Amino acid sequence: MTARLRFREIAPVLSFLAMVESASAHAHLKSASPAPDSVVETAPQDVRIAFSEAIEPSLSAITIVGPKGQVATAGKAFVDRAAPATLVVKLSQPLPPGAYEARWRCVGMDSHVMRGSYHFQVRP
Repeated sequence: MTARLRFREIAPVLSFLAMVESASAHAHLKSASPAPDSVVETAPQDVRIAFSEAIEPSLSAITIVGPKGQVATAGKAFVDRAAPATLVVKLSQPLPPGAYEARWRCVGMDSHVMRGSYHFQVRP
C-alpha cells in the first residue's frame, strides 16, 4: 500500500477530528467555587467560575438565585485580574441556609456566547 493511498484513507478522519477540535474551542466551565452540587458549611462571600479560556467581562455575568427565587448578587460580575478566565461576582449579603442556583453567561474571546447553571447548598 502506497503512502498516497494511506493518506486517502485517513484524510476523512483527520478532517473530522479538526472539525471536532474547532467546535470545542469555545469557553466552557472548568471549575467553580462553591463547586457544582456541593454543600458548603459557611456561606461564600462571592462566587467564582473558571472557564477554559479568557472571557470578555463586559458581556459576561453570574446570577445567584436563592430558594425563594430571590437574586443574591451584588453588582456586576468581573474578571479576576490574576486569572483572566475566571469570572467573579460578590454576594449582596451572607447567604442563608438553603439551595442556590448559579446561572452564568460568558462570551469567550472568540465571541461565542455560552450559558449554563449549577446548584449548590449552604448548610444550616
